[in-house]
Amino acid sequence: MRASFSYAFILVAFILVTGCGSTNSSTSSVFSNLATQGTSSTSEGSEVAAESENTKVATYLSMAALALHEVNGFEEGEEFPPESKAFLTKHAHLFPATGDKVKEALQFVDPNVQPKHINKNISKYHAAMIQDKGTVLSIEEEEIPEIGTISVLHVVNDAEDSYQIVYLGALDVYEDDTVEFVGVPTLLSGFDNVSGGYTNSIIIAGSYVGKSAN
Repeated sequence: MRASFSYAFILVAFILVTGCGSTNSSTSSVFSNLATQGTSSTSEGSEVAAESENTKVATYLSMAALALHEVNGFEEGEEFPPESKAFLTKHAHLFPATGDKVKEALQFVDPNVQPKHINKNISKYHAAMIQDKGTVLSIEEEEIPEIGTISVLHVVNDAEDSYQIVYLGALDVYEDDTVEFVGVPTLLSGFDNVSGGYTNSIIIAGSYVGKSAN
């Protein structure tokens, strides 16, 4: 999984430079889609500007998650879970969570919830936080007009469960780092591996991402 996913990003970089070919696993396409959505029309921009700061956080994270889901190869137009959006709106001050807010975010984590539970029925956990640790296979960040910096990470834990995390802000994190993260499971997604096969993935609205001490 690791080699094929890394190779996919090398291939994407080549495609972007040469302007030919196509792939479904381009994080750069996520940023492109998100930038387009964020500035698609004056009326939409005005509506977002009129929203409260809390609602903006939920809107931006939902847009990023859906853009990533579409880049993975899923159909455009899927609805972002209303329960997740309500949770993100209510607790917007935890996205991202830094300093003392990390402890507050951890209070919403159910330590008994594992990827197998989410994969079985993610709807039970749309309004909850999970916590896990894994290796960063890829991370990209970009400044999006009207939104700010968005980071997108692909993290795989020791059991080879795959997470794609969207995070509002920049991170002092790089490929091959081991990170701990806290966030809301929003969508069950996945993508074709370049070398064959398919990787199931859970898209997380990230609250906290940091290098692991272990």
